[in-house]
Amino acid sequence: MRTLDGGMAMLYVRTVRKNYPDLDHIDDDKLITYGNAICVARSTSPKAFGEQAKKTMQELGTTSTQTAQILGSADAFCR
Repeated sequence: MRTLDGGMAMLYVRTVRKNYPDLDHIDDDKLITYGNAICVARSTSPKAFGEQAKKTMQELGTTSTQTAQILGSADAFCR
C-alpha cells in the first residue's frame, strides 16, 4: 500500500505551498492527512480514489481545480 509519510510528506507540503499559494488556508496537518488518504485510495481502486477525491473537496471546501492540485501533488509523492 502506498503512503505519504516522513520526508515525502514534508516535500509534498513544501511543493503545495510553493506552487499553489491559494491553498494556504489549509494547514499542513490537513494537507498530509488528505494527501495520505489519496495515496491509500489510489493503491486500493479507481472507485476508492474517486470517492476520496470527492470527500477531500467537500471536507476541505476546495474547488475542483484546487482538489486536483492536492491530489496530483500527493500522488507524485506517494511511496
